[in-house]
Amino acid sequence: MATYQLYRNTTVGQALQQTLNDFQAEDIISRALAERVMATFDKVINKTLNTKAKNKMNFKAEKLRAYRFCDNVWTFVMEKVEFREAITAPKERLKIVACDGSNKTLAPPAAP
Repeated sequence: MATYQLYRNTTVGQALQQTLNDFQAEDIISRALAERVMATFDKVINKTLNTKAKNKMNFKAEKLRAYRFCDNVWTFVMEKVEFREAITAPKERLKIVACDGSNKTLAPPAAP
């Protein structure tokens, strides 16, 4: 099953990648094993966030700078964003990347 690799750029994803790189440099694990661990991370984080994360956030932006929809992924770039209930100070710029986490869109195409 194909998965998004979006969460590799999060704090936990980068920490995992750095740890795996350190293990490879010290010949503790092979490159193939490190790649398999990252593939498992991609699969598990996508599934977990799709089923377990229920938090919501309200915000208001003064300007929608850019948006696009490509390969079932929405990307929005907004300016002068105010968050309600979470952060009191406004942020100058916010980028949101929204992916469809359902299995039907992540599944590879059927073989002919």
